[in-house]
Amino acid sequence: MTDEAPWAAGRDASWYDRPNVHSSKVVHMAGQRIREGTASQCGRSVLDDDMKWIPEQVPQPIRCRSNGCRQAFLAHPPAA
Repeated sequence: MTDEAPWAAGRDASWYDRPNVHSSKVVHMAGQRIREGTASQCGRSVLDDDMKWIPEQVPQPIRCRSNGCRQAFLAHPPAA
């Protein structure tokens, strides 16, 4: 991870034949840079860098609940 501000995003679905990108299903916290882009904190997804969220603005119901992302989101409670 770099010194940039924490951010969150949905997964990058650009390699799927017919991705359903009409809504955000789950939003992950950004982790380390990898060859393919930016991995999520939970390690389950490569993130869409063009659709960044400010972590505090991610609604609780669509936050990733996997351990790495869940722990990262704890430092950024949802805005009231």
